[in-house]
Amino acid sequence: MLLSNLAVYSVRNLHQKMKELEAAWEDFIVNKRKPKKIRPTIIESWKRCQNYSLNPWQKQTPVSISNENLSEIINSSYLYHASLPVLKDLYHQIEGTGHLITLSDEQGRIIFLNGSPHTLTKAEKMNFIQGANWSEEAAGSNAIGTSIVTGKPEQIFSFEHYCEGVHPWVCSASPIKDPLTGKVIGALDLTGPSDLAQPHSLSLVQNIATMIQHQLFNSSNRTRLYLHDCYEKERIKRKSKCVIILDEMLNIANGDPECRSLLQIQNWNELFLQPELQLLKASFLTNNEQEWEWYVASLQLTIYIQSLEFESKHVGFLLQLEKRSNHQPSSLKTTEAWRHLIGQSLSLKQVIKQSQIVAPTNVPILLTGESGTGKEVFANAIHKGSKRYDSPFIAINCGAIPKELIASELFGYEPGAFTGGKREGKKGKFEEANGGTLLLDEIGEMPFDLQVHLLRVLQEKEVVRLGSSKPISIDVRIIAATNKNLNDLITKEKFRSDLYYRLNVVELSLPSLRERKEDIDHLCHYFARTCANTHGKIVPEIDRQVLTIFHDYDWPGNIRELKNIIEYAVLFSEKRITIDSLPKKFHDQTKSLSNKNPQYSPIEQEEKLTIKQLLSETGGNLSEVARRCKIARSTLYRKMQKYQLV
Repeated sequence: MLLSNLAVYSVRNLHQKMKELEAAWEDFIVNKRKPKKIRPTIIESWKRCQNYSLNPWQKQTPVSISNENLSEIINSSYLYHASLPVLKDLYHQIEGTGHLITLSDEQGRIIFLNGSPHTLTKAEKMNFIQGANWSEEAAGSNAIGTSIVTGKPEQIFSFEHYCEGVHPWVCSASPIKDPLTGKVIGALDLTGPSDLAQPHSLSLVQNIATMIQHQLFNSSNRTRLYLHDCYEKERIKRKSKCVIILDEMLNIANGDPECRSLLQIQNWNELFLQPELQLLKASFLTNNEQEWEWYVASLQLTIYIQSLEFESKHVGFLLQLEKRSNHQPSSLKTTEAWRHLIGQSLSLKQVIKQSQIVAPTNVPILLTGESGTGKEVFANAIHKGSKRYDSPFIAINCGAIPKELIASELFGYEPGAFTGGKREGKKGKFEEANGGTLLLDEIGEMPFDLQVHLLRVLQEKEVVRLGSSKPISIDVRIIAATNKNLNDLITKEKFRSDLYYRLNVVELSLPSLRERKEDIDHLCHYFARTCANTHGKIVPEIDRQVLTIFHDYDWPGNIRELKNIIEYAVLFSEKRITIDSLPKKFHDQTKSLSNKNPQYSPIEQEEKLTIKQLLSETGGNLSEVARRCKIARSTLYRKMQKYQLV
């Protein structure tokens, strides 16, 4: 244990030490000066907190896990289950000392908490509870979050904590590392009132963390044996020499040498270097399915993937490689259909559920919603979720093609049909989509005189090319999309009512982004990851202050606008997206909104965002939100009125 990681060497003169630290903290926070008598590890942590734009006057850390999600995380956490017997023994050792034991996951979220009932009650005031986020980014300098960042045991005493609400406390934590990979997977912490500080607390948690790592090592050995057993069984069952086993960290656990020739690589460490296989790697991190397949077009290779579980936890993947010259997706592909519809809001879940019901049918669908809400993404998902998934999906934007060319684009033309056409003629979009799905985007922009021809094609299921009189039978599923009110266009005689009723058998209305703001965090992290992968950049973290601004913005361009802003920020940031990473145009728009509406203070913005998240997590249960915020229901309602959340 490094001495620099220890805050308290002796219990003598603790109050004098607190006064010295208080003066140093005020010097740093208020006077903006670097104090002389503060440990380097603390100064570095304080600087990181400033970069996080964290409020040093913060009294409580946010609660990031609902009770329901907390139960799911605990049930699936192998760290929790491996640590539990050791934690119970530790509790008996510290019983009556006024201290608390916590176990946190790799994100600093508390998943286990026990200790003195009096201290537990006192600690609730700063949200030191199960489900609370005690990462350094959320809670400032503290033993849990700082030890996860540094990867070393840390003791933080009184005013060494960056945030004011934690000043009356001392905490000692040791990171817990995966014994095979060395990656930090959690932290063990001992916390108590500052006047109960002890130098030996840090040694104690370090020893206990080592015991937990031994438990994990034994479990890892069993996992290795299980993965090897899966490899051998699969080779015997399939009589295949093209099987690969990946562990949880996507390292090669077992692999047939023949696989390398199919993948056109010399060594296993080249596996994810190809762009198409980098996308496959991303799918391992985002796909929640048990089985799916991946086609690598450049190698004419189909990879069948199975997620592996052992002792109730995910431990890796089984890959079976098969060479195919003509790729025909299997029914497993349909499970991928809805994966790119990102979000957990009720409005999104409802329209996804409706889409999943109608996808296997052949009924025409009308997608409505503002520009940028993802209508083409939904249309593609419906196609992939249908029985036509292995046939073409063709999209045409009726508003982007000159009026005189739409007919030829839709219906095609014969050789010599008109000057400037291809000598051999051309298939139209209906013929190209035969057997599959045709998306008629911006259908409200279609010229009125052409609508009758489209209606005839939909009724007769036949298309006649320009310059021909011979009908061609087609079998196409139609999805139309618009951001206009077609009923208004019918009233103005700009859209045919008979075509409207032909297209609108099922209408799916996509919510705007301002109607599903609880999905903004999910979308931001998704776009940051996909854009970083596309541009070969490190996946950046996103400052909480950025997310707060995003939640206050109205998003006239919806998801398309958000994606563009995140892509810009990914390109022009390094490791972290801050307010300075955002495009100037976005700053100008938010400033104009700030001039119209008085800006909330940083603390108010944080409070508003917390209440919004809790309202989403609890399904609008005000009593539960008030309980978690530790305020009266009447106070909660006043705050909701203040922040325009009612």
